Amino acid sequence: MFKYKYDIHTRYIKRVIGLPGETVEIKDNTIYINGEELKEYYGYYDGEKKMDDYAAYTLRTDEYFVLGDNRNNSEDSRFANVGVVKKDDIVGSVWFIASPMKRMRLL
Repeated sequence: MFKYKYDIHTRYIKRVIGLPGETVEIKDNTIYINGEELKEYYGYYDGEKKMDDYAAYTLRTDEYFVLGDNRNNSEDSRFANVGVVKKDDIVGSVWFIASPMKRMRLL
């Protein structure tokens, strides 16, 4: 997970799903990286799993594809107003979960 700047006043923490050079696609509620299904154990959904399809996109050398863990309620790379994250916009990495208490741990 990385922390990145969205605009001058906003920072987001999202999970990096796609790395530079990889091709990301979402089809029929499944995420594919380079044509292979991403086996997720961390994403969660509020009720039924629903993700809009996302056409295959190959990330450039300075681009990262990010998704929020709450897939049904997250502003992330799937949406045009966020898009892929440029390397220069990454400002840190997450190394500790503080909340909720039952999930508190080092990463």
